[in-house]
Amino acid sequence: MSIRALRYLIALADCLNFTRAAERCSVTQSTLSIQLRKLEEYLGVALFERDRAHVALTADGEHILRFARVAVRAADRMVTVSRAAQRRQLAATEGRLIEEINCEVGPRG
Repeated sequence: MSIRALRYLIALADCLNFTRAAERCSVTQSTLSIQLRKLEEYLGVALFERDRAHVALTADGEHILRFARVAVRAADRMVTVSRAAQRRQLAATEGRLIEEINCEVGPRG
C-alpha cells in the first residue's frame, strides 16, 4: 500500500468519476483503476461500487477513506517539515560560510 494509492482513492472518492480522478492525479484511467484494484486486494475489501455509468463508495470505502485522508495529510506534513528543516540547515551552513569568508578576507572597509 502506498501513499500514491491512497491519493488515488481520495481523488476518486472526491470526483466519483474515473476520468476526472485520473486527470486530477495526472495518470491514465487504466493506471488509476489498476492501482485501486490492487489497494482493494491488499485491504481485502471493495472500496467502490462500479458500473459503466456509476461509481460510489462502499461503506468499507467510506471508513477507509477517513484513514486515507489522515495518512496523506500526515505524509504531506512530514515532507513539509523535512524540507523546512533542510532549508534551516542550508541557511545555517551559508551563515557559517559567510562568517568564515569574512574572517579570511577581513572586514569590508
